[in-house]
Amino acid sequence: MSRARATDTEKAYWKKVGAANALLESESAPATSMEEVFERMESIRRRLGSLAAPGLPPDDDLAIAENLKIRARFRERERRGT
Repeated sequence: MSRARATDTEKAYWKKVGAANALLESESAPATSMEEVFERMESIRRRLGSLAAPGLPPDDDLAIAENLKIRARFRERERRGT
């Protein structure tokens, strides 16, 4: 780890970041209860809709079948040397 002191430019940058964070913190007060925490989480889930669900949506079987057909055509071309 370096023992070099922060430059005036670096200090100014972090002061600016701190000021920006202070503004963000004032927009949303901490939850006063676990009930409020869960209400906020549910609000986020409703706002995000399907994007709030973990993972990826299941693949569409028709899309998989189409991709397999395309792959087979490419492999056939490779065999023929075209």
